[in-house]
Amino acid sequence: MAGQADQQGSDIGMPLYVDLDGTLVRTDVAQELLVGAMRAPGALPGILCAGWTHGASGIKRATWSEERFFPELLPYDDEVLAYLRQARSEGRRLVLATAADRRVAEAVAGFLGLFDAILASDPGRNLKGAAKLDAIRADSGGAAFEYLGDSPADIPIWQAAARAGFVAPKGAARVMARDAGTEATLVTAPPPPLWRGLWKAMRPHQWAKNVLILLPLFFAHLYTDPGALAAVLVGFVAMSLMASAVYIFNDLLDIPADRRHRTKRHRPFAAGLVQPVHGVGAGLGCLGAALGLGFGGVGLAFGVILVIYFIMTTAYSFVLKRFSTIDVIVLSLLYIVRIVAGAAACGITLSPWLLTFALFFFVSLAYMKRFIELESVEEDAKLPSRNYWGAEMASIQIFGIASAAVALLTLAQYMNTPIARETYGARDILWLAVPVMMFWIYRTWLWAIRGKVGDDPVVFALTDRVSQLTLLTLLAIFLSARYFEFAGFIH
Repeated sequence: MAGQADQQGSDIGMPLYVDLDGTLVRTDVAQELLVGAMRAPGALPGILCAGWTHGASGIKRATWSEERFFPELLPYDDEVLAYLRQARSEGRRLVLATAADRRVAEAVAGFLGLFDAILASDPGRNLKGAAKLDAIRADSGGAAFEYLGDSPADIPIWQAAARAGFVAPKGAARVMARDAGTEATLVTAPPPPLWRGLWKAMRPHQWAKNVLILLPLFFAHLYTDPGALAAVLVGFVAMSLMASAVYIFNDLLDIPADRRHRTKRHRPFAAGLVQPVHGVGAGLGCLGAALGLGFGGVGLAFGVILVIYFIMTTAYSFVLKRFSTIDVIVLSLLYIVRIVAGAAACGITLSPWLLTFALFFFVSLAYMKRFIELESVEEDAKLPSRNYWGAEMASIQIFGIASAAVALLTLAQYMNTPIARETYGARDILWLAVPVMMFWIYRTWLWAIRGKVGDDPVVFALTDRVSQLTLLTLLAIFLSARYFEFAGFIH
């Protein structure tokens, strides 16, 4: 490093230049704004035109939106903030030196109130690497300066700086930080492994929802058919990868809303643990693998249903989740699509009774999810990114419990149908499923009212011990009714 300053007080009065992306904040603001701009219809042509005219700096300006940028929500690095506040208390000049667009830098500086000046990108001038170094030298008048950065692009600036700080250094920057040793003014821990954040973003615990693909196999009693079982298992993997792709894309679009949520703010993209560009790559990879397995490993019909599922979830993420009631119906249909996909994998026709029960059952759970989300909202406040208000909790509860009651009625009516008599030798045993389901549904709603269900009722159903025992009991009831000869309870 050029011109190492003497440790004994020489830093006092030395200007401190601080990078934004990956240093002051644990994310890349330009990438977030680019992803967020994809929500706006017709935005892409303008962005491409700006990129053709001014390159990367033009794209940064084209994606800027005061309505979509919230500096108060950014994941700031607490160690860096503490270091800056200490430097400011010593009377040092602080400069935000970033390759981000000037409007972004001004918004961040205005929120923090720490910086004396800003060096940032403008259309036609991308302030990165050597260009940033030139700007710093011009601003400092050639005097000694300190620089805080994070990436290999900052290496020329560190080499020219009198003092250097390394914030979560990556790649070659990590090697440079290690070589600097005690001469570095600040060295923070490197970022966690990328794969760990991406794995969390894929939400593998949510794959349990895709066991719904197995329902047609179970109720058609094809679980002893190796071919059908193999097709459904491949379908399960394909649907899980598709769901992960959807989760990743949805989280990328929901970054500002997630940062306002008490638990969702810890998700990898909202917390800045994974950069949006890596999320886009992982999402496209999961999407491609899902379609390859769906069309190539299971069949055309299953692959088409996967595409329909992706279109529905995309429409939900971009538009439909903003409309009350419509969002709940779409959520329930997304669960039903999983059941339809399982039937396509097995090559069987679904019972309308199963579809009717599933529709009302999942509508009930979707309303339960909204009910849980509204618990943290004041009566006169609106749920972020949703068209629900705190004062509507009682109505949401009524809708959900009423839908559950219709699902139970559908199950009870199925017991008297000819198809039930033909399928189950001991059909009367099936009646035990009604009180068991009644117990689970109303217990779960009661627990939701008590705040014990968590964020997702379906995940609760798959992880709660009582729910697991209830599921095993239902499986035992249906298998007993299928294979036991029984005279019947009622004549």
